[in-house]
Formats: sequence, C-alpha cells, structure tokens
Amino acid sequence: MPTQIDLSDTDLLDAVRAGDTGAYEELYLRHAGAARGLAYALVSDTADAEDLVAETFAKVFATLRAGRGPQLAFRAYLCTTLRHIRYDRLRHERRLELTDDLTRYESGVPFDDTVIDQMERAYAARAFAQLPERWREVLWHTAVEGEPLTLLAPRLGLTPNAVAALAFRARAGLRQMYLQERARDAGDVRRHAATCRRPLRRGQLDG
Repeated sequence: MPTQIDLSDTDLLDAVRAGDTGAYEELYLRHAGAARGLAYALVSDTADAEDLVAETFAKVFATLRAGRGPQLAFRAYLCTTLRHIRYDRLRHERRLELTDDLTRYESGVPFDDTVIDQMERAYAARAFAQLPERWREVLWHTAVEGEPLTLLAPRLGLTPNAVAALAFRARAGLRQMYLQERARDAGDVRRHAATCRRPLRRGQLDG
C-alpha cells in the first residue's frame, strides 16, 4: 500500500477533501518552501512573511475541506492564493487614513468588557487543554515563547519543516476546539433561555 510520500499531489488533494489532515501535512511539507520564498519576495518583514504563509495554508485547507479548490497544480493554486491575500492586505492598508488631526473624532472612553474577555480566555484554555500533548508543546514554544523552528526541531527530534507542519496542524486543531467550546456554551445558553420561556403551570411558584 503506497504511503503519503508516494502519492501524487492530486491523490493527496482528494484525501484532504475526504477528511485526511495528514495528507495536507504532506502537501505542506512539499510546498511550504515555495510559498515561503514567494512570501519573502512580497514582504520584507520575516514575521509578516511567515504569517502570510500560515494564513495561505489555512485558507487553502478550509477551501479543500469544503470540497472546493484545485484538482491539480496545487503549488500554482497555493501561490496564487498567497498573492491574493497579500494584495487584499495592501488594499486594506491603503484604505486606512493616516492623520495627526484627531479633533474631528470623538474622544470617548475605551470600553473593555472584562466578562467577555474572561469568557474568551476560558474558551481558549479549555481548547488548549484538550489538544494532544505534542500539539500543546509545539504551540507553546512557537506561539508563546516565539522559539525559532531551527532551535525547536532538535528537541522534538524533527526537521524544521516537520515542526512547521506540526505547528500548522496544532493551530488548526486549537481553532477547531476553540470553536467547539464556544458553540457548546452557546448551546447551553439557548437551552437555558428556552427553559426560561416555558409558561409556568399553576402551583409551580407555591412555596
């Protein structure tokens, strides 16, 4: 039976659409270098380039899981998507108005909803706790500590490219678990609201 390394890009694309995230990891390993090279040609900042690559792979992954996207020529599709994301960012940046004259804007007091902030942190913490230990480890070192892949790779016994692929899968898993946590709480709220809307029967309030 052929392994994922032996499969063509077309076969891997079909596997991703069928729900195989490991197939997308193999596509990442094959084409991340080309995407990264293009990103570095389009932006000068290293962090911006890496963020551009990550967003591109995430967007293409979502497209494939929705049953759309390329049937072949994955690298060309990937690079085209990366360019479009970069151009969209540029258009957004150009729409921003830079001015020192703030007198025409209202000087309101910033509003911070501490309850919502606490809820969001709780969702993220619960989602993170449910991830596999290896995913938590790579997320902590890359996203929190900001450790370079070249330093992290030997400690994990992987190549830098493999660590990048693992980090991508971990971020995708964290995003999915986070959304599930939010959806679960939203469902609890809806059920509670439905219970509160039920008409009271005679005698329910009697002591």
